[in-house]
Amino acid sequence: MITTALLIEVDDLEPETVQAIHDACAKILAQASGVTPAPEAVLGWTPALAGELDARLRSRNRPVQADTIKAEAAAGGSVDRATVYEVGGYDPKRSLNGFTKPVRGVMAELIAEGLLPADAAHPMKPTYDPNIPSYQRAKGFKMPPELASVFHSAHTG
Repeated sequence: MITTALLIEVDDLEPETVQAIHDACAKILAQASGVTPAPEAVLGWTPALAGELDARLRSRNRPVQADTIKAEAAAGGSVDRATVYEVGGYDPKRSLNGFTKPVRGVMAELIAEGLLPADAAHPMKPTYDPNIPSYQRAKGFKMPPELASVFHSAHTG
């Protein structure tokens, strides 16, 4: 498979500018995808799509990511690092590098299949301490609070 990537250096840009670039790219990708989100969708997601993400993660033997999203949703949108380790039964020394990669992969599939709009919110973004400018471990993971109710309803039926 041949892919093309667009890399934009944002190190010297203000956070508002970076967000504006992100928003503009998401809007263009959503238009290009031709996917019209369901009227009841919140940030691109419905409970059915949230359930599909969960099912695909589990089918790929990624239950910790699925359970982390479930815990985020139940907690109103965020979990700390300790919760992820508890959910996964991980040793505290374990690294979480690449932890969100399976989620991004399933989202890319759902977008490619025309089920999820390209500008759908990511349900498991790492959080970092903004006061530490260098490399650091993620403090936890979050989703937009308005998305938490969508994912929560997917898990509680």
